[in-house]
Amino acid sequence: MKSKTFFIGVLIILGIYSLGGWQLAHALNFDGEKIKGLWYSGIIGTLNIVAAFFTIKLTINKEEKTFMKAFFGGMGIRVLILIAVIVSIVKFLDIDQFTFIISLLILYVLYQIWEIWLINSYLRKE
Repeated sequence: MKSKTFFIGVLIILGIYSLGGWQLAHALNFDGEKIKGLWYSGIIGTLNIVAAFFTIKLTINKEEKTFMKAFFGGMGIRVLILIAVIVSIVKFLDIDQFTFIISLLILYVLYQIWEIWLINSYLRKE
């Protein structure tokens, strides 16, 4: 799995997310709390997919059992950390919670599609 392809894809998705968020924020006159929600969700979603990529990159050529343990174990750990970060942000920071959660969900889905596509394209080449 090529790091360059992954990071180019992440930049493209992040660019689309940023442009879409900027257009939406401009059209709906988002206040500072909503803008912060967009920013935080972008940061958290991107860090999550980068952690997923490195987990996959380190284990993709291992035997199937090792890969599955690392992949699903890493996913479980990432989800727990993600939940803790989301709860902390919602509880302690002054952001629009609805904007934050919805934008994080949208970005999470986009990144998961990208991750699945990358894994499938890698496995087809083998």
